Amino acid sequence: MAVRILIKRRFKEKHFKEISEMIREHRYGAMRQDGYLSSETLWDIKDPYRVVVASNWETLKQWNVWKNSAERVAAEKEISQYLDGETEYEEYQLGMYPH
Repeated sequence: MAVRILIKRRFKEKHFKEISEMIREHRYGAMRQDGYLSSETLWDIKDPYRVVVASNWETLKQWNVWKNSAERVAAEKEISQYLDGETEYEEYQLGMYPH
């Protein structure tokens, strides 16, 4: 069953160019992974330094393979220097709740 992952971050002020470039490169890495379906980046209207990436995957297992990969861990380390707080992750199953 497909899943949606919400990746929530708040960045330090300034550095829009660096932040945007890192998010774009991060997405390109995800796009090369098995199970990646799509993603979108949402910039908070009231707080332009708060960003949510909504990423869709075929399975939670495939997301976790990417999340824990050396490539992604290295990218997350690079992004962390611009963060104002910790990255938050939320995982959702798409569709109706299975009974």
